[in-house]
Amino acid sequence: MQLALSIDLERCTGCRACEAACKLENRLTEGIFRNRVYWIAPKYEGERFEFVVSVCQQCSRPACLRVCGAAAISKCADTGVVEIDDDRCTGCQECVQACPYGAISFDHRRHKAEKCDLCADRRASNRGGPACAAACPGRAIKFGNVAALASEARAEDREIRRIDHFGLAPSILYIEHLRRTDRLSNSIDSDE
Repeated sequence: MQLALSIDLERCTGCRACEAACKLENRLTEGIFRNRVYWIAPKYEGERFEFVVSVCQQCSRPACLRVCGAAAISKCADTGVVEIDDDRCTGCQECVQACPYGAISFDHRRHKAEKCDLCADRRASNRGGPACAAACPGRAIKFGNVAALASEARAEDREIRRIDHFGLAPSILYIEHLRRTDRLSNSIDSDE
């Protein structure tokens, strides 16, 4: 089973509640992150801002794991989650450089790499899924088995954005915006 997040780009408002929840849950200091929200300005008149949540992609073939000479990064066979063992991390930053998604930060005070592990501590103590999903007011972030999340998106006739430009087989799903015609028909249906 591969655990993952599903991020609905139509529902994301760019509020950054996911960032704040992650920072609080993981006691991250300034400049250290496990997820970030980027605001992308429209290219053409009439388009809207797009908000993209950047988080560890929980790759099937993680580049960070392959370059870690200290064997501090591992991939859980049961959940598919890629984790960093703080006790083994030497602070070389090779993983930071290797991640093509920019999803690993480095804590210069502790000399350790930081990345999303889908709130392993919360899951282990039965406090639920990742803090980012729990805190999202627009319910744009869902947590679960990647196959079930993909099936749910397809059942809703939603398109999944293709982001595997690096051949790492990322597990995080980005659900595309509704097509303009779908948005218009949904707003007409809600007016009736």
